[in-house]
Amino acid sequence: MKPQAPFSIDAALAIILRHIPRSARCENLSIAGTLGRVSATNVLAPGDQPRFDSAAMDGWVVAGEHAAYRVVGESRAGAAYLDALRDGEAVAISTGAVVPPGATALIRREQGREAGGMLSIAAYAPGRDMRPRGCDFRAGDVLLGAGQVIGHLDIARVAAAGIATLAVRADPKVALLATGDEITPGGQDAGPFGNYDALSPAILARLGGAARHLGIVRDLDGAIVERVAACDADAVIVIGGASGGRHDRVRHALGELGLQVMVPSVAMRPGKPFWCAVLDGGRMVFGLPGNPVAALVALELFVLPALAAMAGAVEEPCWVDLDDQEPTAGEYAQVRFARWGLDDRGKLSAQALGQGDSAALLPLAGANGLIRSGRDGAQLLPLGLTPRRGAQNRAGLRGG
Repeated sequence: MKPQAPFSIDAALAIILRHIPRSARCENLSIAGTLGRVSATNVLAPGDQPRFDSAAMDGWVVAGEHAAYRVVGESRAGAAYLDALRDGEAVAISTGAVVPPGATALIRREQGREAGGMLSIAAYAPGRDMRPRGCDFRAGDVLLGAGQVIGHLDIARVAAAGIATLAVRADPKVALLATGDEITPGGQDAGPFGNYDALSPAILARLGGAARHLGIVRDLDGAIVERVAACDADAVIVIGGASGGRHDRVRHALGELGLQVMVPSVAMRPGKPFWCAVLDGGRMVFGLPGNPVAALVALELFVLPALAAMAGAVEEPCWVDLDDQEPTAGEYAQVRFARWGLDDRGKLSAQALGQGDSAALLPLAGANGLIRSGRDGAQLLPLGLTPRRGAQNRAGLRGG
């Protein structure tokens, strides 16, 4: 039987996302604990913000346009002046304090002078530096959309509305298993021909500590099956055994658990051996190549978006066109970690790192994106390399 042709990067991701089991499990958390989680519902503002007309500057609020005013009191943050101002009156006011009824202008502190209970001013500008009630948001406005990954600015907005808890999607339970007779944990003797496990610590860190590590197993069918069958997880990430060689046993072994492969390989280098499948019962399995760079590329392109979708997120990776890079020939996309930023003119600049060696990690220092190049040109995928629990973290560029 002829092997199935590799899928393109976009086609592979589309297939994976189409088969992702989306759990309806939710939990209520204190808003401070929701960073990186996915909102389960639309969150509506229960009231207006600001909750009252307020001052944007320290100074005085005055009634009517005059050269001088009689100062009749003070409005401080948390202690309002309650009476309505009459024409010709002024009240000292601090930033954020309630603007009393009848006020028509705010005089900044540096533009007024108070002496003997009277205020003289340099200029009168009606309405300036006063925030009307509800100028930020009104009762019923959507503060947070269902399926939105929650950031710290979202938390500030929700907190300003007086909301203390949020309903979020439950994170998928993720397990990570490394395979290979030659793989040894750091801190132990790897012997003359072994390799240290570079990927498990890196992947666990990238997932923000949200995955359970199942350890390292030998290239034995029974050991692989036993470890995967015993774990309680919605998704299992398996490192190694992906290339189809004589000692690459993972797919063959997991056939005992009803493995159905959706993506057998991807038309990209490095990372072609990446595969994705589902087990009996609906558990997802992501097969990462054993070469570190290839595995980390596949993690960013497929595993993180899939786990985000399992957590209820609606966002997908967004590639940005690179106009200054030449197309590459060949059937496979060339994918490299990259360092990107803006040059002195504000133009996007990206540099591919390394020489395409799927095992070389030192050249990746400073990487904050991926570049893929092919017949149709080159594109950049910005990466946020600080982990956010339960969600992918992408920089805020948008493009083609």
